[in-house]
Amino acid sequence: MARFFKNAFSDYLITPEDSRITPEGLVLDLRLPWYRSLPLSVVMPTQLLVDGQNVPLDGATVEYEGRRYTLAELPEQTSVFWFIQDSVLLHVPTPQPLAAGAHHVVVTLNLYPPYIPMLTHVTRGDAQVQAA
Repeated sequence: MARFFKNAFSDYLITPEDSRITPEGLVLDLRLPWYRSLPLSVVMPTQLLVDGQNVPLDGATVEYEGRRYTLAELPEQTSVFWFIQDSVLLHVPTPQPLAAGAHHVVVTLNLYPPYIPMLTHVTRGDAQVQAA
């Protein structure tokens, strides 16, 4: 099981000014928490908390370069590279709309760099995200 340790990327994982909460759920702008570009096949969001409550990632998608991928499709995306200058959007539906105002959002993202066997790089980032 992977353990979380705060790392240099934790403070920059979520871009709050480009993230939003909609009536359908959350759209979180994420930055790659690694020092070089990686294929989407080695990226996996593993947990989302909103105001301390777990939000299931069932139905979540990752949007990159205008295309959406389900979490189940990510391991197949060996030729789609997430470049370090780019963001991905994590779309997560919520069972019911969140109340208006700011919400504390925590995302855990696992990376499995292909050139470091057996490594699971875990980054947890948090931010205040505004609901309309």
